[in-house]
Amino acid sequence: MPLFYENVGGITEAEAELTLESAQDWTQASVTTLAVYFYGDLDNDAAEVYVKINDTKVSGGGSTDMALWNQWNIDLASTGANLRNVTSVTVGVEGSGTGTIYVDDLRLYRLAPSVVTPVDPGTGGLMARYTFENNPSDITGNGYDATPVGDPFYENAAGDLGRAIMFDGINDHVELPIGSLIASLTDMTVATWVNAAEGGGDWERIFDFGTSSSAGYMFLTPHTGSTGPVRFAITPSGGGGESIVDASASLPPDGWHHVAVVIDGTAMTLALYVDGTLASEAATATLPSDLGQTTQNWLGRSQYAADAYFTGWVADFSIYSRPLSTSEVRYLAGGR
Repeated sequence: MPLFYENVGGITEAEAELTLESAQDWTQASVTTLAVYFYGDLDNDAAEVYVKINDTKVSGGGSTDMALWNQWNIDLASTGANLRNVTSVTVGVEGSGTGTIYVDDLRLYRLAPSVVTPVDPGTGGLMARYTFENNPSDITGNGYDATPVGDPFYENAAGDLGRAIMFDGINDHVELPIGSLIASLTDMTVATWVNAAEGGGDWERIFDFGTSSSAGYMFLTPHTGSTGPVRFAITPSGGGGESIVDASASLPPDGWHHVAVVIDGTAMTLALYVDGTLASEAATATLPSDLGQTTQNWLGRSQYAADAYFTGWVADFSIYSRPLSTSEVRYLAGGR
């Protein structure tokens, strides 16, 4: 359910109320928890989500400017509401400003469902990070400063992302001097914010690290073909079968989304995250080190000449030498 709020001119709350057809007793069947799921947007003016059970208000749901699905578990016993005679449930936004959130699934549970708690990954294993604050420098101090090719430029992103680099889909891309780094990694996490413009070409790349289309590569595309899913694939130096992990759908061309790829060399697995949520996981026969020292390490360009260049924006691109946990990825995706 989309819930648009326009809390201006003295208005501080926006609500959507569900009136139940008949009163419900929420003390039956050992019910303890109401779970509310909502999705925000970096472009929203920050406000707080709340719930009303009848007329009893419960605050603390989280901010509307988090661009990921949020699971809010409400301990019913602590609300003070009349749980034996629930006649309405309301979801609201409190604060100033405007925006839109999406609300899905109001659920009652006997046992509270688990929630992924975000954990700051810190700088442990952080090998390269490009914030694109008007330059392509690696801010870690490890010296992997990038080189723009074509004419990409910098624009304001959204929320607290700062600036982003914009690719025109014609020939813009960025070269990263990370060939020796790729050759050294058995574990790896790549995480970034992406705004894929509508109308981007088939098989455009967020990133593609390799030596050629036949000599090993690893890539992330926001859509296979024109409408296929987000995909990460890796194949070893000298060719061989691809190891692939797909999301369930394309990356939506409707604003900023966080994507992350986690390669675990011990478990030999690939994990693909979209907006802080695990989209898919698969086995891999290939690790980054199997590519050798790569020579064509690009943002916005494919190893295949026939594939489209990327159209859109990239912000805060990071490479780690370890597999981040789900909690750490969720933190990078804006979970706080």
